[in-house]
Amino acid sequence: MIKALRQPQLQRLWLGQAFSSIGDEIYRVGLTWFAVSLMGADTGYLTAGQTAALMLLSFVGGKWADRWNPHQTMIRVDLVRMVIVLIPVFVSFFTTVPLSLLIVMALILASLSAFFDPATQAMIPILAKDFDTMQSTNGLMATTIRGARMVGPAVVGLLAAVVPMIHFFTIDAFTFLISAISIWSLKKYLPENLTAPKGRVGFGEAILGGFRLIEGHIGMRYVFLSRALTAGAWNLAVIVGFALLIHEISGGDARMFGLVMATYGVGNLLGAVYFGNRKRAGHRLLWLMYLGYVLWGAGVVWIGIAPTVFWIAVASVYTGFLGPMNDLAFIDLMQRKFAISDLTKVFRLRMAVESLGTLICTLASPWLIKLTSVRTVILACGVLWIVCGGLGLILKSTRSSSSEAA
Repeated sequence: MIKALRQPQLQRLWLGQAFSSIGDEIYRVGLTWFAVSLMGADTGYLTAGQTAALMLLSFVGGKWADRWNPHQTMIRVDLVRMVIVLIPVFVSFFTTVPLSLLIVMALILASLSAFFDPATQAMIPILAKDFDTMQSTNGLMATTIRGARMVGPAVVGLLAAVVPMIHFFTIDAFTFLISAISIWSLKKYLPENLTAPKGRVGFGEAILGGFRLIEGHIGMRYVFLSRALTAGAWNLAVIVGFALLIHEISGGDARMFGLVMATYGVGNLLGAVYFGNRKRAGHRLLWLMYLGYVLWGAGVVWIGIAPTVFWIAVASVYTGFLGPMNDLAFIDLMQRKFAISDLTKVFRLRMAVESLGTLICTLASPWLIKLTSVRTVILACGVLWIVCGGLGLILKSTRSSSSEAA
């Protein structure tokens, strides 16, 4: 990843995304705090609403986004997000911030990710120039995002005693501004012919464009199906299951939950550094992704059967470490398989199918847990990951054997 940081254009991209990622984590903590205070146990429905908004815009947003220059898209989205996140801060000077305003803000910000994140993935190959540097940059970005999951909450913990919670939104707005400036400064490193595609895109093409692209590549349908299934299982196990399991074992000790999530975050960061600095050969990317499914799923099964908080924490380090293995392989695979002009459609399709899987699991989680138990649900999520990875390895092996026979 040092290779990527030695290049000034990638330094600038990384700097902006580092600030923005930390700001996002600070925003999530602040939003969750307000939501819990105002909604109590119904806070989970806010998460479901954000996921639904992201899914909807991921499917239909291509009607507009596919006509936009990715560089300009990133700048504009950052500036819009900066303004939106400041609205509750402005309102707070005159009255209590209403729940309805927080919900609208959360839904809009979630929707805007459907434009910003695919544009970012399309920019990386343009700035990186070659495949090795692109892999290094992917690893660097993965490390940044996972590091922010530790730094953001830590900043909140340090400042909460002296900074009103509403001004964590102000901090997030400031990070959006830094991100927009750093992205704007990339203009001189971009080719002059980086222009928006011509012509109009209908809603039908916006929804089906990504599906049509993956139809032209063998094995891609299962890749995206597995992403939907594993994303839903990840959110059900980590976001919902971890909290309930620790609450059940520790008797409601929030410190134990913080410890477990911190250990998962440490493992996640170490995994991003390790896998991000390893060369990932193009012909092995599918193998790495599916093996990553199997190993991560085994870690979740370990968590599901762990008898104490200590062993859950140990298993969380292992599980967090293996998370970047499949994710980096997937990103490399997409950037290698598809043309730069198609990457926004491909990554928007990824966000759409993963959001769909997450939405289904989030809405079904109360029923599943009441019907069985928290441990059973976590175990089932781990088994689903193992099955998805195992089936993927079998399919890859079968296709490889058929190709050799031909």
